[in-house]
Amino acid sequence: MRHTRRASRPGLLVLGLAILTAASLQTASIAAPKKMVTLSGTLSCLGCDLKKAHGAGAQCSIYGHKHSLKTGNGKYYTFLENAKSEPLIKGEEMHGKQVRVHGALFPGTQVIEVMNYRALK
Repeated sequence: MRHTRRASRPGLLVLGLAILTAASLQTASIAAPKKMVTLSGTLSCLGCDLKKAHGAGAQCSIYGHKHSLKTGNGKYYTFLENAKSEPLIKGEEMHGKQVRVHGALFPGTQVIEVMNYRALK
């Protein structure tokens, strides 16, 4: 006679609830709202800056510059690529200029979805 082990129904219920709870917590963290911010800083090529400061292997002369916002505290914020951010990311005429950017900062990142921006004097 062969004996098989059967999981108890209360045990399966507890396991199922634990899985559902974990899944809902993970979904809640993914769906965290983006935060609206206004940041000021210098429009700077992240690759060039990293190459100069740390010897990074950036090849901006081949692949082009990718500008980001360098704030007064030394943090770099990159831009989500879209029509509104394209002049900031690729625009050589803005390189080194002081700008103020308003947009959505995504949770757990330093990525801004640009709503609007303006050059500062």
